[in-house]
Amino acid sequence: MMKEYSIIKKFISCLVAALTTIASLLVLGNSGNLTWFPPLVVFSLVGLIFLGAIIYPIIWQHQERKQKINSVKIYSFLNTLIRYTIAFNLASFGWKKIFGLQFIVPKSIADKPMNEQSGEWLTWFYFGYSRTFGLVLAFIQIVGSYLLLFRKTFLIAAIALFAFMLNLTLINIFYQMNAGALTQSILLTTGLVYIILADYQRLKTFFLNTSPNFPCLTINNSTLKNSVRLSAIILSLLFVLYLKSLMK
Repeated sequence: MMKEYSIIKKFISCLVAALTTIASLLVLGNSGNLTWFPPLVVFSLVGLIFLGAIIYPIIWQHQERKQKINSVKIYSFLNTLIRYTIAFNLASFGWKKIFGLQFIVPKSIADKPMNEQSGEWLTWFYFGYSRTFGLVLAFIQIVGSYLLLFRKTFLIAAIALFAFMLNLTLINIFYQMNAGALTQSILLTTGLVYIILADYQRLKTFFLNTSPNFPCLTINNSTLKNSVRLSAIILSLLFVLYLKSLMK
């Protein structure tokens, strides 16, 4: 008997696969140099993919009940597609940093006073100030993307890239980056969250149900133990408040 899955899980998997694929299409469409891939084609494909993500789970559920489809193979394909499209997308941005296609501020913008700059240009100027830092970011994106494609390393890559993309998403929100950059970061972060949560049980076992090898001081009194933990936060707060009082 073939394994069955809930319709909700099917919808989520198809939707995430559609979103990460759409993100890759938008990267291609926004390059501005692909004459054979005009905006009309891009957004037509985006619409078709999104529509397919809504319709296909219903067909999938119907075929599964009749045992005419192997759901494990469908999930394997969707999960591989999600990882591949995220890897392509992030690696593309990594290569752009290496070849000087990101963090470039036009002279007409750079000559303006700092208080007249938008959050977006200030961000690009700041990140573009250090070529080495840009290369480090590119390295994280490219290597993380590559590791995302391997069965044994995709989870650790997804966790590392999630931290990277969450930070980038927050920058895009609070520094008022353009809508395209914000959309990309949200779509890719969503895909990484899906990958991580798909292996939730393994993560739970590793982080919560496994005893650490790191030696720790044993305190039998739970009240004292929690007080010591809390003191690190409280004492640091008092220290900063003291420094602030000296500035008055």
